[in-house]
Amino acid sequence: MKIKHLTGLFINALVCLILVLLGNAMTPKPGTSSGNGNPVILLLIPLSILFLVLVLQWIRMFKDLKMSLSKLSMLILALAGYIVAGYVYQLHRLEAYREVLAEAFELRWGTADWQHIESITTGGLLSIHLNNQFFNWNTYFMMIAFSLLLCFIYKWIQGLANRRYDGTSAKK
Repeated sequence: MKIKHLTGLFINALVCLILVLLGNAMTPKPGTSSGNGNPVILLLIPLSILFLVLVLQWIRMFKDLKMSLSKLSMLILALAGYIVAGYVYQLHRLEAYREVLAEAFELRWGTADWQHIESITTGGLLSIHLNNQFFNWNTYFMMIAFSLLLCFIYKWIQGLANRRYDGTSAKK
């Protein structure tokens, strides 16, 4: 039964990775026109569903795991720290990407229009120029870490509830 769960988890993670890399591949080359709209937004629908399934798969996988609340707390903090560090890294990569865009604009038109660069790199998911910032290896591993974080928060809350229930039943 564990092999079946592990296989499902692996397949789900692999499909998520393929979708993330597909989103990354839809980024236009620096300095080129992007067209209208961002088709990668449509990938958010299957990725959201797969993410929720991933959390449930982790919960099922670690259902029988016995771990103290203090160790669970440390694991939760480590995962949260990893996610924060990944976010800070993405902010750094965004600044580096803006520099790449500036160089591409200078090569193509002789000057870098920083106002335009800022406008195309501040639109969030609506900007097709930012697909490589939202869909990359770092954000994929952050997604996996976040799914694990939710799983372990669930186990931590479950452990607190069991501790409270055991404490009240002992008083009777």
